[in-house]
Amino acid sequence: RCAPAEIRVTMQLWLVSALASALQLAPAKRFAARHAPARCTILEEILQEAKLVRGGGGLVEQPVFFDGEVDGPFDLERWQQHRSSSRYARLIPGILLGATTQRIASTVAALVTFSAAVGVYNQLALDPSLGFTLPPVQLPLTPFTLTSPILGLLLVFRTDAANTRFNVATDALWEITSAHRCIIRKLVAWSGRDHTSNAERLAALEIIDGCLLLHGWIVGSFLRGRPLKATQEAQLLRFAAGREDIIAIEGANMVKTPYLAITALSLGACRRLPSLGVGEQLSLEEDFGAITKSLGKCERLLRAPIPLGYTRYSVRFLWLWLSLLPFALENIFADTTYVGTWWADKPQPALALAMLFISFVFLSIEDIAVQIEEPFSVLPLVKCHKWLQV
Repeated sequence: RCAPAEIRVTMQLWLVSALASALQLAPAKRFAARHAPARCTILEEILQEAKLVRGGGGLVEQPVFFDGEVDGPFDLERWQQHRSSSRYARLIPGILLGATTQRIASTVAALVTFSAAVGVYNQLALDPSLGFTLPPVQLPLTPFTLTSPILGLLLVFRTDAANTRFNVATDALWEITSAHRCIIRKLVAWSGRDHTSNAERLAALEIIDGCLLLHGWIVGSFLRGRPLKATQEAQLLRFAAGREDIIAIEGANMVKTPYLAITALSLGACRRLPSLGVGEQLSLEEDFGAITKSLGKCERLLRAPIPLGYTRYSVRFLWLWLSLLPFALENIFADTTYVGTWWADKPQPALALAMLFISFVFLSIEDIAVQIEEPFSVLPLVKCHKWLQV
């Protein structure tokens, strides 16, 4: 056992070391707190989802990628906020303000209005005080009960397929950016050797500029369906072929796809950098091949959507199911066995509220699947190019 004197000495040493550590870390903590990115409060996140904080509206709820300038990095602290119990206060208002709600609002409003009209018509048809009779339009609920699992599976499978396409597109973008970064790093390292001439260093820098221009074209224009500008095309060819060939290539107008630009840069690197060995040339060619492969994945997503028959008949089945559902629900809300319930005297508002809830659930899921099926209109491609330049 330790003596009391030894215990006091140990405690004093521990307090001194703790005080020294606190004094040493205090400036660092103050600096980190001063320069840390601002965290989104609950109100700011609600307004951000409603597109009131920042201008412009995306196809889906933004942001998709997080950086350290506007949104703050998605670090451990942000993950804690993401899974905290405050998410209910932050996310529930999005039912009224979210981008998905804004897109389906007109369709939901049309279904709710139609449901209210069905309820009014059936109430008039069953009212004996009018002096004339109308045929009530009602359907049994059993067919809808039996087909609702099928409808749910259709929507789940379609949403899962769209999410898979979104993940593939994200991976392909990171692969394209990583391959460009590898090429730039290798050119910088291999052109900085003692036996490399100034002309070859300049050529390496121009090829690097050409790679940056190619990456900006892929993520900024090509994946959004916009062609490369003529001036940028001539500039890219000049970076690949060299300054001595400017006059010969300015009017060529030959770079129509990124694949031709990749070929030009690959050939330019082999021709304008004679100090590169065979292994180094093969290494660069592998990186250019990785860009080609990943770009092929992106083009496959652009050219081949989810089979149109699946999409079309899912929408048709959903719309038919939702359009006929009020005739079955009206029979339930007008049933005399529910006398004493809150909707017994007002079945039309109750039917409209029920259709509001059901149509909002199904249509929002279907709309999200449609939006993320083509991921390049959702992904912030400009950020990918900015991260390459950092």
